[in-house]
Amino acid sequence: MDVVIVGAGIGGLALANGLLADGHRVRVLERAPGPRTDGAAVTVFGNGAAAAADLGVPLDGLGGDVETLEFCTPDGRPFARADLRVTRRGTGFGVATVPRAAILERFTGALPPGTVRYGRAVTDLRVGPDGVAVAGEPADVLVGADGYRSVVRRAVLDEAPATRNGWVSWQGLTRALPELAGDVHARCLVGSAGLCGLMPAGDGLLQWWFDVPEPAPDDRPVVEWLRTRFASYAEPVGELLAGLGESDVQAYPHVLHRVPARWGTGPVTLLGDAAHAFPPSQAQGANQALEDAWLLRRALGTPGGDPTAALRRYERIRSRRVRRISRLAASEVTNQPPGALTRLAGRLLSPALTGRLHLATIRRCSSVLNDDRP
Repeated sequence: MDVVIVGAGIGGLALANGLLADGHRVRVLERAPGPRTDGAAVTVFGNGAAAAADLGVPLDGLGGDVETLEFCTPDGRPFARADLRVTRRGTGFGVATVPRAAILERFTGALPPGTVRYGRAVTDLRVGPDGVAVAGEPADVLVGADGYRSVVRRAVLDEAPATRNGWVSWQGLTRALPELAGDVHARCLVGSAGLCGLMPAGDGLLQWWFDVPEPAPDDRPVVEWLRTRFASYAEPVGELLAGLGESDVQAYPHVLHRVPARWGTGPVTLLGDAAHAFPPSQAQGANQALEDAWLLRRALGTPGGDPTAALRRYERIRSRRVRRISRLAASEVTNQPPGALTRLAGRLLSPALTGRLHLATIRRCSSVLNDDRP
């Protein structure tokens, strides 16, 4: 089939690789003038890594491995710890924090030259009984992988934008805190001011973020405001903030989409944030986009039949899976100061058991780990 993918993000590029391997003709239209290098890092769990590998673009060797994740109170006292090595034993893939630019470079580099067409903003989209036309070019299937402000979603599904819930992640990827950046241990400190997360991302880089339940004031520099807000948090939070400049920090507002059972019409469907944007608190956004790409490739690879029917089957399966993690992420539960029950659970549950419970949560929202078939 002739497939047009709108958006050269993680999900769109992964899908392009999988579809080309199956013999489809693929064009990726990207509004940016060139390859995207913005964004910090993403945490790739076993489900996302398995999906990428099966799509023909394994993420081996990228980023920094994460073997343990510890949650602490603002004074630095741990109240929960997860052994993430359980993920490798359960899925064959470990957990890693990977710069977004490195993933995009790997995915783009595996594509034939000319597959991605930059500077191609989609403004004209027409759906007919025999196919779809994008900017006057016909295609058998159109996939909107163009983020939470998706042009394709607005055209074929829902004009309502993703809603903000008030939380904002102020994040970055820099060379900082070398002992932590070179380790395999990640740490989150959470209290009334918000959450500070610290994760090694390989090559001396540290992925860090500050989740706060309100935007920064307009009359103060962001870093200065964060230093004041998180002043009572234990080190190395203060050391990190002391070394940051304004250009190091990027704002990532938390948004949420309604996740319907149907993501498109006719030969058009959606993938990733275009279909189901949700807050990053469960670190599953990129992983779920890879899951979408994995199942959509399977749907379009089914011999014979109507591609429109295949798209609807893909949507029904994925909407059930992703709705579960969307609800959990929307609760912002990991950004809330620990209550008595959370502290008690942290004392009673071993790191290994906590890791297994986390893996069970991922399995419930995973198509690839459950071998879903459209």
